[in-house]
Amino acid sequence: MSSLKTTHRWAVARQNPELEKELSAGLGIPGLVARIMVAHGITSIEEGQLFLTPSLDRDWADPLIIPGMAVVADRVERAIRNHEHIAVFGDFDVDGITSTCLLTEALRSFGANVTPFIPHRFDEGYGLSRAALDRVNELAQPNLIVTVDNGIAAKEEVSYLESLGIDLVVTDHHEPSDQVPQGVPLTDPKLEDEGPSRELAGAGVALKLVQVLGERLGKPSYWRSLIEVAALGTVSDMMPLTPENRALVAEGIQQMRVTARPGYIALAALAKADLSTITADGLSFSLIPRLNAAGRMADPKLALDLLLARDPIEASALAAELEEINRQRREIEAELTRDAMAKVEETYDGGRAIVVGGEGWHEGVKGIVASRLTNRYHVPALLFSIEDGVARGSGRSVGKVNLFDAVERCSDLLIRRGGHAGAVGVTIEASKLDEFRRRLSAVLSELPAEDFEDTDEVAATVDLSELNIETIEQISRLEPFGQGNKVPLLAAEGVTMCDRAVVGKTGEHMRFVATDGAASVPAIMFRVPQIDKLINCDSAVDLVFEAVAEHWQGRVKPKLMIKDVLVRDTTLPSVDDPACELRRGVQPADSGLRLESRKRETLAQLSYTELTRSLIHSFIGSNQPHRAQVEALDALADHQSVLAVMGTGRGKSLIFHVHAAREAVLRGRASIFVYPLRALVADQAYHLSSTMAALGIGVGVLTGETVEAARDDVFAGLASGRTGIVLTTPEFLSIHRDRFARSGRIGFVVIDEAHHAGLAKGGDRSAYLDMPDILKALGDPVVMAATATATAPVVAELARMLPITRTVVDETVRENLQLEDDRDLASRENRLVSIVATGEKTVIYVNSRDQSVALAKTLRKRVPDCATHIAFYNAGLARSDRRRVEEAFRDGNLSCIVSTSAFGEGVNLPDIRHVVLYHMPFGAIEFNQMSGRAGRDGQPAVIHLLYSSRDARINERLLDCYAPERDELVTLYRALQTMWRSNRGKTGDDSFCASDIDIAQMCLAIDARTPVDERSVESGLGIFEELGFCRVSGFDDTRRIAMAENPGRVQLSRSIRYLEGLRSRMEFSAFRSWALDSCASDMLAKVNRPIVPRA
Repeated sequence: MSSLKTTHRWAVARQNPELEKELSAGLGIPGLVARIMVAHGITSIEEGQLFLTPSLDRDWADPLIIPGMAVVADRVERAIRNHEHIAVFGDFDVDGITSTCLLTEALRSFGANVTPFIPHRFDEGYGLSRAALDRVNELAQPNLIVTVDNGIAAKEEVSYLESLGIDLVVTDHHEPSDQVPQGVPLTDPKLEDEGPSRELAGAGVALKLVQVLGERLGKPSYWRSLIEVAALGTVSDMMPLTPENRALVAEGIQQMRVTARPGYIALAALAKADLSTITADGLSFSLIPRLNAAGRMADPKLALDLLLARDPIEASALAAELEEINRQRREIEAELTRDAMAKVEETYDGGRAIVVGGEGWHEGVKGIVASRLTNRYHVPALLFSIEDGVARGSGRSVGKVNLFDAVERCSDLLIRRGGHAGAVGVTIEASKLDEFRRRLSAVLSELPAEDFEDTDEVAATVDLSELNIETIEQISRLEPFGQGNKVPLLAAEGVTMCDRAVVGKTGEHMRFVATDGAASVPAIMFRVPQIDKLINCDSAVDLVFEAVAEHWQGRVKPKLMIKDVLVRDTTLPSVDDPACELRRGVQPADSGLRLESRKRETLAQLSYTELTRSLIHSFIGSNQPHRAQVEALDALADHQSVLAVMGTGRGKSLIFHVHAAREAVLRGRASIFVYPLRALVADQAYHLSSTMAALGIGVGVLTGETVEAARDDVFAGLASGRTGIVLTTPEFLSIHRDRFARSGRIGFVVIDEAHHAGLAKGGDRSAYLDMPDILKALGDPVVMAATATATAPVVAELARMLPITRTVVDETVRENLQLEDDRDLASRENRLVSIVATGEKTVIYVNSRDQSVALAKTLRKRVPDCATHIAFYNAGLARSDRRRVEEAFRDGNLSCIVSTSAFGEGVNLPDIRHVVLYHMPFGAIEFNQMSGRAGRDGQPAVIHLLYSSRDARINERLLDCYAPERDELVTLYRALQTMWRSNRGKTGDDSFCASDIDIAQMCLAIDARTPVDERSVESGLGIFEELGFCRVSGFDDTRRIAMAENPGRVQLSRSIRYLEGLRSRMEFSAFRSWALDSCASDMLAKVNRPIVPRA
C-alpha cells in the first residue's frame, strides 16, 4: 500500500497560496473553495466571477454558427408549414430520449404532425438500422425523419430511405467519420474543429434547432421552457461543462427544482430524490439510471412516454413500471457481477487483461459489470454474453491503456469491433475467446506498468477542521458539477479511522469516524475492497473523499463519502537503523569526555578576533551571527557587563558560550553560568560538555544533586584550570561562593533567564539577592544577564543588582511561528499521529524517559511508513546513541524524535517544522525553550499544545517526589532512624541495606497520615546526606545507609538540593495556571518576541 504522497492513483493539484488568498478575499469565499477554484484553473478574480455566475444570456451561443443548422431549420420549417408527417428518430440512452422528447414537444407546439421513435437496443441496435427504419415507416409512414443524437454515420441508409420516399434530416453531436450522409440536410457542431457549441450533447443540438424554429415561427422564447429536458440529456451524456453547457445545466437545474413536469415529479418521488434541492451530480444517482434502465432492459419508449406525460396519474403508473424495471436491472447486474467474479477467480492468471463470458448473460448490463471488473483488478476487462456460438462483449479500459488499439491488433480473430480508447464493443466466435484472451494479454504486456494506473485529481488536501457545514455548502457555489468540473475530491492525510463498522446487507460497506485528534467527521465508504483488512486498521491512513452536507431528521452535519483509503506501508524498522532500537530501552548514560588539548593549543595561537570567528564557526557552522549577537560579543570583549534582551531561539546562549570559550583559551579565565532551575542545568550541560571538550575546555556541573566527591572534583578542576566553565544554580553559588572564589580564576558570570533575578526582590528567589556580594567575592568579573522578558521593573532591579554598563536589544519577532492550541483534546494520540504522518521534522516532548520509549513505539506502529524515521531520546541513553540520533535527525534520516527536555539544547537544528508539547512542561523556561526550537531557519513552523490538565497533576506528583515536603522529610528521617537502630541492634553493623519501597513501607507504618512515595526516598536521602544526617554508599541493591547518631538541629534551607527542589515546585505552581488558561495568542507572544525595555 502507499500514502497520498507516494501513490500514482491520485495526483494532488498544485496550490497557489497567494492566488487562493486573492480569490477568497475578492470573491467572498472560504479559503478551501478558493483552493478548489485554483485547482480548476481559475487564475483571476474576473475568471472566478464568470465561473461562479453561469448565464445563458451571456454564454449561450448563436445556434446558426453550428455548421448546417440553417439548412436543417429550413427543411424542418417547410415540413411544419406544409403539414408533413415528421418522425423524430432518437436513441435508447437518456441523451437520445431527452432529445426526442424536447424536439417532439417543440414541433407539436409549432403545429407539426409528429411521431417520436426510439429503436430497440437488442432487436434493432443503434442508429438508422434497416430494422428500425422499417418499423418507423410501418408505425408512422413519415414524410420526413429528423434524427437526434444519431445519424452522422448513416451514409449507407440514405439510399434505403430514398427508396421508401422518406426525406432525412440529421442532427447529431458525435464525431464524423467517412460515413457522413451525403446530399441531406445535416448539422453537427463537431463538423468543425473549434467552436463554442462543439461539446453540446444531442439534446443541446436539438434545443438549438428548436430555438431557430421558434424565432421563425413566432415563439422566440419557447426553447427556454425545454432547458430542463436538455440539461438532463447533457448531464447523462457526461458532456464537458464548457461555458455554454455549464450555463445550460445550471439553468436546467433551477427549472427542475420548481418543475411542473409530471414525469420528473413521479420518478423523483420513487427515487426518493428531493427535486427542490436536486443537483447535476444528484441526477446521476436518481433519475438518469432509472431512465437508462428502460433502454437497457426493455422498451426505451417507456422512458420517453414518462417524459412526455402530462397526466400525473399516467406519469405515476409509468414511473412505477420504470422503477420495477430498474429494480430488475439491479438484481440482474448483481447476479451477473457475482457470476463474472466467480468466472474471473477461476480463469484469471494475473495477466494484463480479463476476458470472461457466459451463456445467457444479459446484454443490457454487461458494460456496467465490465467496469466493476476493471475497478477490482485494475486491468482492462471484457465481458461477453454467448448465444448460438457467438460472443458479444463490452470492454472497459484502465489508466492510459488504449483498449481499442489493443483490440485492433487482434482483429483477425473478430467478427466486429468498435469503440474508442476507454470502451469497446466486440463480436467474436465463442470458440475463439481463449485465444483472444491470450493474444490480448500479450499485446497489453508490451505496455509499461504505469499505463495501467488510473490517476485522478485531488483538488485539495484539507484539515478536517476546515470541513464545517458553512464551507461544505459554499462548495456548492461551484456547481453544476460534471465533466470538466467534477465534484471536487479532497484528501486528508494521516487520519485515524475510529468506530469502524461493517454496514449493508452484503457486508460490503464500512462506516467510521475520521479524526485527526483535533476534529472528527463521520464517513462512509461503499463497496470497500479488502474490507477485512480495513476494518482492523488502527494505523494512520490517507483518505480521498467528497465532502457533503448530510440532512437527516432536520439536522445537517458534514459527512465524508470515501473514494479511497490509502493504508501506509507497514515496513518495520531494521535492527541497526539510526533510530535507537526500541527494545534496547533506556540505558545508563555514559560520562567522561576526552578534552582535545591540542585543539586548545592551536586556538591559543590565534588573535582575539580570529579566535572569535573560529569559535562562532564551531558553534553555528557557516551561519552568520546577527547584529545583536555581534554587538554583545564586542561589548564583552571590551570588558563591559551586558544585559542581552532577545526572544527565544534568537541565540542568547551563543554569545556567552563564545565569550566563555575565548576567555578560557586566551586568558585562562573560568566562567560560571547560573541557571534558575536544576533541570535546566542538566539539559544544558550535556551538549555544552561535548562542544567545549572538542575545544579542550572542561565543563563542570554543581547543583544540589551533585554528590560530594563530584563537587570536590569540579572545584579542583576549577582551581587547576582543567575546568573552564561551571554550570550551577543561584542557591548553590550563594552557599558555596567562597569555594568558587578560592580558585581565583573567575572572569565571567552569566545570569541566564535573568528576569528571575529581576523578580527576586519580591521574595521569590532570595539567592539572587546575594549577587552583589557574590560578584565582589569572585573579584568583580564581567557579567552577562540574558533574558527575553525585560520589563521595566526587571531591568531596574538588574541594574541595581548587577554591574550592567551596556544593554543590547534584539526586537526581532519570529513571524514564521504558528501555535495550534489543542489542549485537553479527547484523543491527543490521534492528533499526534496526524502530525507525525506529515513526515516533516517533528520533535515531541514528554515528561519522562519511559514515556519517550513508549510513545515512540506507539508511533512506529500507528505511522508504519515512518517507522524507520522515528526515534526516542532521553538523558538515559548512552552518549554515542544520543549523538547518532542527533546526526540522523540533522541529516534527514530521522523525521521524528520523542524526547524529554534533553533534546535540542545546544544542538544546531534549524529546520524543525513541528514542536509538540505532548505533556505539560515543568515550567515557563522549559515551555519557552522547547517551543522556541521550532523553525529557527525562518521557514514556517508550528508549535502544537497537546497537553492537558491531567498532565499538570502528574507533573505535580513527579515534582513532589523530587522535592519532598518538610513533613514528609520528618517521617522519612524517623523511618531511617528506626531501621538503622533496629539493624544495628540485631547485627551490630553501623549501616543497613534497604530498598526505596522498604523504606516507604516503614514510613507508612510510622505515620500513615504522612505517607512517603517510594520515588521520594532517593531525593530525601540526598538532602539528608547534604545536611550531614546520613552517609550513603553504593547503588541500587548494594546501597547502604549509615545514620548520624546526634546530628544536631540544622535548617533545611542549608540543603541546596532541598532549595532547588522547592524552587522547581514553586516554578511549576506559577506556570500551571498560565499554561492551562492563557489564550493561544499570548502563549505565542511568549515565544516569538521579546519583552523589551521602553524609555
